[in-house]
Amino acid sequence: MTHIPGHTDSSSITADDALANLDGNLSGGGLGSPGAYVNQVYLSSKEVPAVKGVVRGKKVDTGKGYQDVTTSIFDAKRMYLTDAELRKSWEAKLRSLGQDANPVQARALWEVAVAGASDWYSTSNGQQKVTPQQYLEWYLGGAKGQGNIPSRQVYMPTTEQIDADISKIAESTLGRTIQDTDKSADWYQDLVKGLNKLYSKGTVTTVQTVTNPKTGKAETVTTTKPKVSTEKVAERITTALEAADPESLARKQRLDGIKWLYSMGGRQR
Repeated sequence: MTHIPGHTDSSSITADDALANLDGNLSGGGLGSPGAYVNQVYLSSKEVPAVKGVVRGKKVDTGKGYQDVTTSIFDAKRMYLTDAELRKSWEAKLRSLGQDANPVQARALWEVAVAGASDWYSTSNGQQKVTPQQYLEWYLGGAKGQGNIPSRQVYMPTTEQIDADISKIAESTLGRTIQDTDKSADWYQDLVKGLNKLYSKGTVTTVQTVTNPKTGKAETVTTTKPKVSTEKVAERITTALEAADPESLARKQRLDGIKWLYSMGGRQR
């Protein structure tokens, strides 16, 4: 369990304290009451020593146990301002998750985490024992080393757009446009499937918090890297076209050669 600075540990819990708590439970006003969890925040767990004695006329002999350490949402927020050790450990937690630990942001995140942890604890009637520290990890997207999670944006062009791209490259490569007979051919269908697979790789965006070497201050850096380039798409289309219609490719190359010779001859005159 997470230890919260500024709270009583097990060494200061006496048998009388534990006995009094047990008495409260038996009378219906303790941990078994759903109302006991409302607006409460789970902070940690403490060891409760064994209790031997007589409670309400009954002999009691319990072994060692553990008891939730909780406080109200209001007191948890106030604790952040009055407990220097808590602030220090919280700021260290933020830095370990790649976050700026400036006083304003650190306090704001503490209050968010307190509210979130309280919701889990109170709504579940104490079954979900989530500390503010654990909630912070969830809120920021993961544990240490996993706070900067990349996102991927995928743009899938329409069939008409893909057809237009293929036809445009066919004109420059084969000297002709794409016909309906081409679109029904296996090579064309395979090409479209391959292009869709390329496009599905999308663009990956990663957001990281880094320290500026000049200013020494934390900055947010957003890096965008496309997984597929327009050049890669054009290369895939060109290769498929050349393999599908070598005759048109050869004819286009001959015509280009003749045009080049004529242009050279014109310059010589």
